[in-house]
Amino acid sequence: MISRKYSHYVFVATMAMGMTLVLSFVATANNEGFSSLFVFAWLRTIGWSFCIAFPTALLMQPLAKWVTEILVT
Repeated sequence: MISRKYSHYVFVATMAMGMTLVLSFVATANNEGFSSLFVFAWLRTIGWSFCIAFPTALLMQPLAKWVTEILVT
C-alpha cells in the first residue's frame, strides 16, 4: 500500500478525481448530449480535467483551510 506520509496527496487526488468524474460527466452531457460517442468524449474529458484539477486542489487547499479558519472562528 501507500505510505501514510503521502496521505495528504492521496486524499487530494481522491477528491479531485471524484469531482472530475461528476463535473466532466455533466459538462460532456451538456455539450455533446448522450450520443454514441458520449463515453469516449467523457473519458477524454476526465483525463484532461484531472490534469488540471489535481494541481489546483493541491494549491487551493491551504487557502481554503485559511479562509475556513477565519470564517468559522
